[in-house]
Amino acid sequence: MASEAGQIQDAQDQDAGIQSPQDPAVVHGPARTTVSDAERMAKLEKDMESMPLFMTRLPEEDEGSVAVEALKSLVSDEPPEEMSSTLKDEGNLFFKRGRFREAVSQYTQALRYDHDNKDLEVTLLINRAAANLELQNYGKVLHDCSRALSLRQKTPKALFRAAKACIALEKFDEAFECCRWAMDMEPENKELVRLQAQTEEARRLHEQRVKVREAREREREAAREMLRKAVEIRDRLAFDMSPANRRKDVYPWECGEYQVELDRETGHLLWPVAFQYPESKESDLVQRFDEAASLRDMLAQVLEEPPHWDDRRRPKYTLDNVDTYFLSCPVGGTDRDERLVKVGSSTPLATILDSDKYVIRDGIPSFLVLPRGDPFTAKFIDYHRSLRLAREAAVTKANAAAPAPPV
Repeated sequence: MASEAGQIQDAQDQDAGIQSPQDPAVVHGPARTTVSDAERMAKLEKDMESMPLFMTRLPEEDEGSVAVEALKSLVSDEPPEEMSSTLKDEGNLFFKRGRFREAVSQYTQALRYDHDNKDLEVTLLINRAAANLELQNYGKVLHDCSRALSLRQKTPKALFRAAKACIALEKFDEAFECCRWAMDMEPENKELVRLQAQTEEARRLHEQRVKVREAREREREAAREMLRKAVEIRDRLAFDMSPANRRKDVYPWECGEYQVELDRETGHLLWPVAFQYPESKESDLVQRFDEAASLRDMLAQVLEEPPHWDDRRRPKYTLDNVDTYFLSCPVGGTDRDERLVKVGSSTPLATILDSDKYVIRDGIPSFLVLPRGDPFTAKFIDYHRSLRLAREAAVTKANAAAPAPPV
């Protein structure tokens, strides 16, 4: 029997998850749980939520609980005016704590109850207007104030808050009218007197800002007109725009992210110019390139230090070891129409742009910089030469195949 009892006890211990005393790795006491404190709290809150006394909200559907039904009947049996008043008090508490969204929510729920207490409804509307004023929902403020005044015309608070919303919306005439109307009801109200003064000051500052903005706009338009005339005087300049940059309300030189400027002192155009390095697929942008300066003048600044992608010990891209080119393409042409043209680095920018071979694309003149006598440069030039020869051969073949015109 003793052996049977021992066997039964061992089996019970195993069922309970406890190791047998004969096991050398025995651990006395209950098995450790892996449930965290957060998980235990979540389970406790879930269990409490199922208990009617601790519910934070009533279930919408009947779950067969007598206690739940009793709570529902208590809620539904409370007079609508009392429910509305209770929600108003909750909204006021949220407002005092600076929780304006929650306050608006409570006032809104309170307004859904149907009762005959118009004073309570007016209070809820002007309170919700106060919360929305803090949230900068000025349209909603004006709506609630208008509703409050339709219920009770002598409501200075509604006019006060409507005036504040009008000031924020820069409707100064309406704000002043609200102040005047409210002061007719409460002529000694100091807050209304201060608000009326604030309305006048806000109007004055607004008019001052408008004048400054209009003056700046006139100045911008005058500068734009001067630039237009300066560009059009240089009547040999040619422009082309990619489809994405074509707009009817801008000039061709205004379509890029960076734009040409007019130096009023010298009368020179200051262009944004891109230097591209095909070998490294890198580029530099000079934002204000004086048209009287040469490419060499600008490269002296750009290549003053070896580029970060060049060999620092034996740099190839130095001022005396590079040549400059541009891709000539007619207006409306495509990549297949491009021709590589070499240009002397000592040539002024204005002279290059004035050439009938140069087209300014998307408002930014662009040049290629290649190391002199370099294998990459030789391949690059050969590639563009082969493209040019292929185009010329295709044109010659097409002309030969065309029928002769009638005599």
